[in-house]
Amino acid sequence: MNIKFKIALVIMITLSSYSHLFSQAPVDGYSKGKGNATLVGSFSSESFSKYYAADGLRTLGRKTQAYSFFGAVGITNKFDAQVSIPYVVSGPESSLQDISVFLKYAFVKKGKTSILGSFGQSSPLDNYQTGGLYAIGQQSSALDARLIIQQDMGNGIFIMAQSGYTKRSFPTPSSVPVSVKIGYASGKIYADAWFDYQHAFGGSDYADGQGKPFTTLGVGYSKIGGQIYKPLNKHIGISIGGSYVLTGRNVGKATVVSGALIYNL
Repeated sequence: MNIKFKIALVIMITLSSYSHLFSQAPVDGYSKGKGNATLVGSFSSESFSKYYAADGLRTLGRKTQAYSFFGAVGITNKFDAQVSIPYVVSGPESSLQDISVFLKYAFVKKGKTSILGSFGQSSPLDNYQTGGLYAIGQQSSALDARLIIQQDMGNGIFIMAQSGYTKRSFPTPSSVPVSVKIGYASGKIYADAWFDYQHAFGGSDYADGQGKPFTTLGVGYSKIGGQIYKPLNKHIGISIGGSYVLTGRNVGKATVVSGALIYNL
């Protein structure tokens, strides 16, 4: 398997789980190749002191950590499957959160252009806390479908864009995600920078006077981030990354830092 494809898998690993904030886009524009597999253990830490509520940015803070397991395998040269399981610690609350399973298929590979489609499903693994400052999540299941386009610019540089639709179980609002990424991949190092956007359709807002449960909040954001991956040998590599929320709806103005240990089978 080409080293670039091994390295590029890390695009979706380090922050692939937990909440809307800890995660970047869950899928990338590469295929693993038949029989190739990757296992990842990661740690992410989120902190904020300001929160986007109904009346604007207000003083409200917390710190949260997530420990995640990620696995991916190439079923064929065009068809991949992946699973992610996070464990979240938020103040006095801690729990397994939502398991996610994604399938990805490369429809087109022509020259330096790749077009892929993905379909994913996520479901809560435990009856975790959904309300208050230390909420673990929204306790909603989701179906996620995306179209991914990636262009190889030469000399290891690539550009990726994707969008789709995320259908969430009632009463949590559904949403449209958009992600754009530019990166560099070689046999010695991988690095990227990305922008993610999410728009939620309807739902309630924190402190809007309606007193509705947190499961009804419409979550949206614009955020930036980046990641660096370094292979240590043929099988093992390490990754560090981070992100920052530029603006949002019912989210903290958060900074996230992360690290991961990656094993390529």
